[in-house]
Amino acid sequence: MNKQHLLLIGLLLLQSCAISYQQPTPLPPERPVTSTPPVEPALRPPVSPPPAPTLPARQRPPANRLIADIQRKADQMIRQGHLQAAAQTMERGLRIAPKNAALWNRLAALRLRQGHYAQAVSLAAKSNSLARGDQLLIEHNQAIMEQAARAGR
Repeated sequence: MNKQHLLLIGLLLLQSCAISYQQPTPLPPERPVTSTPPVEPALRPPVSPPPAPTLPARQRPPANRLIADIQRKADQMIRQGHLQAAAQTMERGLRIAPKNAALWNRLAALRLRQGHYAQAVSLAAKSNSLARGDQLLIEHNQAIMEQAARAGR
């Protein structure tokens, strides 16, 4: 065999390899390398329990402390001259404790101070209806109604 034959055989071999060569199947994408190894299912931390349900209304703690905080906040607003904000705070307290005669009385006194005389009378009357014989509160409500009547003429 001469050099030409060897060259021809080499070319034929190369050509046959090129024809039989197929595209390789793509490899699955590589997973990103993490700094911590994956946790085995048996070693996973326990799932935290769901939050505790809220207590029904009859089991909630009494609102007296909350109402006292609301009254203190309203008094502070009054001292600072923020009468409308104080009234809104008291109204929020009345949504929480609608049978609180003292809070109705305080709101009546505030409305009297603001010049809302008809509303002051109405609120003082509501306080009286809830007063349950508290004579001092009833007298204070009566004074509010009398002052509102005199000022509203």
